[in-house]
Amino acid sequence: MYNATVYYFNPTCELAVANGSFSYMPPLLLQEMESDLSILPFAFGTEKDFILTENPPSEIFLNSLKNAGLNLPRFCSLDELESMPEGTFDTIVPWGWSPAAHFKLKNLKQKCSEKFKTSPVFNWKTEHRLLYERSTSLNFLHEILNNNPPDWLIDQAMCGEKVESCDEIDTMLSKHSSVVLKAPLSSSGRGIQIIRKSKLNASNKQWISGILKHQNYLIAEPYLEKLIDLSFQFQVKDHSKVDYLGYSIFDTSSNGQYKGTFIHPDLRVLLPDENFTQLREMIDATAGILKEALLKSEYAKYYSGYLGVDALIFRNQNRLMMQPCIEVNCRMNMGVLCLQLENKIDKETSGKFELSLIKPDEFDNDSAIGLKNELKFSNGKIISGYLPLAEQKPNKKFGAYINLGSAK
Repeated sequence: MYNATVYYFNPTCELAVANGSFSYMPPLLLQEMESDLSILPFAFGTEKDFILTENPPSEIFLNSLKNAGLNLPRFCSLDELESMPEGTFDTIVPWGWSPAAHFKLKNLKQKCSEKFKTSPVFNWKTEHRLLYERSTSLNFLHEILNNNPPDWLIDQAMCGEKVESCDEIDTMLSKHSSVVLKAPLSSSGRGIQIIRKSKLNASNKQWISGILKHQNYLIAEPYLEKLIDLSFQFQVKDHSKVDYLGYSIFDTSSNGQYKGTFIHPDLRVLLPDENFTQLREMIDATAGILKEALLKSEYAKYYSGYLGVDALIFRNQNRLMMQPCIEVNCRMNMGVLCLQLENKIDKETSGKFELSLIKPDEFDNDSAIGLKNELKFSNGKIISGYLPLAEQKPNKKFGAYINLGSAK
């Protein structure tokens, strides 16, 4: 009784929060992404759990995941889940909560345990919107920097600012050679523009005006000499308990959009010219600082579930420094998903998790690549090969996979 978790993939949750409507529908392409990749939360589940999907994978594809040593939950539609008896579900874990997610799951929520019904996320509250906003992340960063931080953490003068006009941004550009502009609510590097000139052009101003019209402000940050993007993964539990799960390193485009997450990343390979011991000490210390700050924060008070804090290691005047909080993602993320997958992969094996936009004539690439790079195992763990994590079919536009090199 009450022992199963239902997982639901809705990575457009920030857009839904920004919209605020219970009937919000994301743009068509993003709807297709959510549908094509809807099974991805299987990485968190066990045989007793459920994945909410209207497009269940085929038995052939499920067997490929089972053969990779992955434990699979059941894949069910919303109608199927709502028809199950009382006492089946303990809790629901969407990718992220929003008014739209609460509305979609309203009937299913009533079938969950009393413990879930008393959790901070059972009903949408006005305070929840603030947990997603970048201004809250910025305030969280300032709290850390006001608390006697180590000297390798970013200086207050290098942090972002809340801006509400093009004139404020022009003033910031006069002080810094490049500035990063961010919408209050967006995800995966979207809603971001990097301004590399001393003045805003017409295109910049049009984009800024659109964000200000719908979200009232932006965050403007000095552009930093980034060496590596990383995310610290936590789980906020009942009674404001916070567990540190580990960190992930991810890859982004030149415009800051998410490209993929490294599997078992080796800092000595990614940053061969840097002091490995110093890097490790900075990362470990930052994890501890973030955990302590989270325990005292609004995130622990109003939220429960997975949470990622994006950060970066950068160079400033030949010094290695850490920006410990680019933003707080009050939801699941690809980094914590990869931490789950790493449990099935040999610790000496590295690789990458990636999302892909599939061209119409390339839907069968998985088969060709898979035959060429079959999975290899040692002591029950994957040591190399290629594994698709979402089934590719002619009508699908998005794929996800891990590609692993040989063991080191």
